[in-house]
Amino acid sequence: MKEIVHITEAFGGGVLSMLTQLSNRAAAAGVGVTILHSIRQETPNNFAKLFHPAVKLTYVSMFREVSMKNDLSSLWNLARKLKECDPSVIHLHSSKAGVLGRAAARIAAPRARVFYSPHGLAFLRRDVSPAKQFAYLSFERIAARLGGTIVACSKSELAEIETKMRARRARMIENGVNVPEIPPRIDKSAGGILIGMSGRAMFQKNHEAFVKLATELRDASVRFLWIGGNEDELPAGTPKDAVACSGWVTRDRALELTSGLDIYVQTSRWEGMPIALIEAQVAGIPAVVTDVVGNRDVVQHGVTGFVASSVEDMAKYIALLRDDSSLRARMGAEARASASKRFSMDAIFRQWLSMYEFDSVKHARAPLDADEIAYETSSDSQF
Repeated sequence: MKEIVHITEAFGGGVLSMLTQLSNRAAAAGVGVTILHSIRQETPNNFAKLFHPAVKLTYVSMFREVSMKNDLSSLWNLARKLKECDPSVIHLHSSKAGVLGRAAARIAAPRARVFYSPHGLAFLRRDVSPAKQFAYLSFERIAARLGGTIVACSKSELAEIETKMRARRARMIENGVNVPEIPPRIDKSAGGILIGMSGRAMFQKNHEAFVKLATELRDASVRFLWIGGNEDELPAGTPKDAVACSGWVTRDRALELTSGLDIYVQTSRWEGMPIALIEAQVAGIPAVVTDVVGNRDVVQHGVTGFVASSVEDMAKYIALLRDDSSLRARMGAEARASASKRFSMDAIFRQWLSMYEFDSVKHARAPLDADEIAYETSSDSQF
């Protein structure tokens, strides 16, 4: 029987979203699936409910930060679990699992085909020093020599892998979403313009820039909504009522709130390929995003939204969409048509089966029970 083992330390956000999609569909198609995972703060309490009953979930202690003692212990435990599973395919998710998983595979499952999805390259982080960025790049280069195929989730990420990591084998399969579960944008004849973003308060997502945009552009007819954020996370000095905050919400509720937006904004400092942005485009919402890996790959500049090089440019593009309802409608329609086809998980899953060399497996779809999953904008997958 074909057996896939997924390994991840970053068990939350966009990584969890992709894992549920890939694992549930594979299990429903009769493939054996085991997930070796750790727990993060953003991991939902009821994560087991998100997976197909046939998916085996096994906890293995892994830590985001580099620690010789902890990492050696994690490596030993991963190798032991891989020997027990005897997989034909090992799929690694996020940077830490990418390093430890390839080493464990060499030790315990040398005949397995190994694939590594970074879900956002650690050496692109902007919240660490240049020395740490170089260290993360060095880790990636060393791990790449252990074998396996690195699978980027965007063209920009693939370019970074090929030029900086010097990987021998690199491919690209974009992230996908379950298109039928995403509610389309709600057409409103009145009520003003609602502009929003999704995500937790963290340096990567740069919610401070979103607040700055809201402070500059809000008026009686323009409102700003931060889906997933809390009022106490707003920067000091934020004008009262500049940004409405939903607080923590379920994924279904986040999708519902997103469908009420007229313009979606992504202010990230770096990305892999953000799931929330893909979902907004599938919903038919024009987007204004920063020009970083992932964002620039999802949004077609001038067609489904705008890719901006600065916060000032973002403000100009938002104002342009705010003042032109026909432009919003046209870009939204283009976004829904192209994204629904391009990012359909049905097509993405077939690409992964082909990569795994499971072409003979029946292509099945498994329903997701996502009532209580915390909504995240993208993978939080760095060390």
